[in-house]
Order: sequence, then structure tokens, then C-alpha cells
Amino acid sequence: MITGPARRDESPVLFLGSLSPADKVVIVYLTVLAALVTVSYSRISFWWAIALAHAAVIALITVGSRVAHRSPRARAWRFIRAWYPIVLIGITFKELTLLIPLIHPRDFDWELARIDYWMFGTHPTVWLEQFTWPVLTELFQISYTAYYFLPLILAALLWSKGWLERFHFFAFVVVLGFYLSYLGYIAVPAIGPRFILASEQSFPLTGVFSFRFIRETLDRAEGITRDCFPSGHTELTLLVLYYASRFHRRAFWLMLPAGSALIISTVYLRYHYVIDVLAGAALALIVILIAPSLYRALRPAH
Repeated sequence: MITGPARRDESPVLFLGSLSPADKVVIVYLTVLAALVTVSYSRISFWWAIALAHAAVIALITVGSRVAHRSPRARAWRFIRAWYPIVLIGITFKELTLLIPLIHPRDFDWELARIDYWMFGTHPTVWLEQFTWPVLTELFQISYTAYYFLPLILAALLWSKGWLERFHFFAFVVVLGFYLSYLGYIAVPAIGPRFILASEQSFPLTGVFSFRFIRETLDRAEGITRDCFPSGHTELTLLVLYYASRFHRRAFWLMLPAGSALIISTVYLRYHYVIDVLAGAALALIVILIAPSLYRALRPAH
């Protein structure tokens, strides 16, 4: 289904009149988060609004999957249905900024920092100070932003070449990877070593031109979301690189330098503990192992 050479004329996968595997992952995640919010009603006065909003989105996905192919603008509907799960990832991330401290009001930074210290005999972000150089910091901060583009780039390449089977499978993998990491953030909230270990660092990071602008822009866009464990940056980058190597080898070689620098930057820039990176890599491996069989199980029979 997915392992053969890609061709523009491979059978189109439109999931008309039925839920796609990506749809089902989105619905499960929204249901789980709504359930967690409902259980935490004593700390979330607006829990009912969140639950209703999630129910409305689930209803929209379900109804949309059944009526899209009947629309006079079916082509536009098909595009929306194919791409909305990836777009929704950013929206669902933003609500975590508000919900994580209410669902699980305890941070685990010192536990994660102690694991790092136990593994290395020092705090890795402090140890890395000896290699800190403004030009390197600048390059790593730029590489760090590739996280927001690499999945979109590979998805767009697959779509533009008409490799719909591969596109839908990759969209499913991306959605599954992101939402598993989101559940990890809820289970183990942490804000990261750049806050907790600030007093241990000898000096703040500085760049050359755009470092401060990029960091402040990301801080404003993301907020303090307690999104350290596992490292979604590591997990999704590894997933993109793996499937790029399978589906679009030229894209893989072009993405590899930025992806490698991105993973290193997570610790160098003091965003993540090393244990976060290891957990993100382990989660990527789990997704790679289970994705094909899970996709087949969730794919509607026609």
C-alpha cells in the first residue's frame, strides 16, 4: 500500500462518505481531552464550554466526512478534509497553554533535571556553555524554527505530486505523533531548563542578528505551555526524516542538515532536558512501528 514506488497515477484515497484514519485520531484526542477537562471540573469553571466546543468539532468532522463528496464544490471540500487535521494541530496546541496547569497542576522539571544529572553527572545545558558561540546560537535558533515547516513541506510535496496514498498516511502519522506528544505534556508538565536552571547558567544565550527576535516571537506565539516531555521537536523531526527517506529521498537529503541541527538545538538552546529528547526519539520509534498496522485498522473498508 505505501512501500512501493510512488506514481502520480496511484489510486486516489479520498475517504468520501467515511472517516479517514487521521479523522479518527483527531476525534479520539478531542474526546480524551474533553474527558480530562470534565474530570477536572472543580478546577476548570468553563469545563462545559471546552467539552461542548470539542463535541462541536467532532460533529463537524463527522458530518463533513459524509457530505463532502455530495458538494458541488467537492474538490475544495476534499482539499479541506485532507489538510484540516494538520492545521488543527496548531489550534489544539494553543488550548494546552491554558488547560495543562488546570488538568495537572504540578510541574516535573526538577525530576527531569535530576534524571539528566544522574545520567551525565552535570546539567547538560550548563555543560554545553563551553561550546556556546553567538554565531552557533544564531544558527541553532534558526534551525529550531524548522520544526514548524518540515512536516508541512513534506506533506505539500506528496500532495503536489499526486501521491495521495502517501499523503494521507503521512498526515495520519503527523497527527498521531503530535497528539501522543500532547498527551505526554499533560501527563508530565514541565517548562524547561531555560527557566528552572537559569540560576545555574553562567550567562544568557546571545545570537548575532535574529536570535532574540525569533525566541521572543516563539515565546509570544506558544506561551508557557509546559510542553517539554517528551520532546515533540525531536519526535516529529525524526518522523519527517524517516518518511522523507521512504517517500521522497531528495527531500530527505535536503531536510537532514536542518533536522539534525534542530534536534541538537533543543538542548543547546536550553528548551529541553536530554531525557525529553530521548523520550521523543522513543515515541517516534513507537509511532513508526505501529503506524502501518494502525492505519490499516482505522482505514474504512470500501
